[in-house]
Amino acid sequence: MARTYKLDHFTKGTGATVAPVEDASSSSQERELNRVRVPRERRARARTPQRVATPLPSGHVRKKSTGEIGRVRAVDARAGTAEVHWLRQGRTSTVPLTDISRR
Repeated sequence: MARTYKLDHFTKGTGATVAPVEDASSSSQERELNRVRVPRERRARARTPQRVATPLPSGHVRKKSTGEIGRVRAVDARAGTAEVHWLRQGRTSTVPLTDISRR
């Protein structure tokens, strides 16, 4: 159950005090005071990143899972793999043809 607090702003000095209301009988008297609801601040919706696929130069492919771009060194059609030199990492790996695209 939520606790009810009383704002005591009729005190001497510069500040007001906030005290929890402990007595149930006095809470009926407190309900007669004005209550103000403070609305929650709305968050801005997160933007979904837009993927932009540009046309690639001849001999280049894009990894479907990460979007990394590489240059095809060799294709083994019988095994269904391609040897690709990845431009960002500077390494060469053999990947299945289904994992790369020309887009």
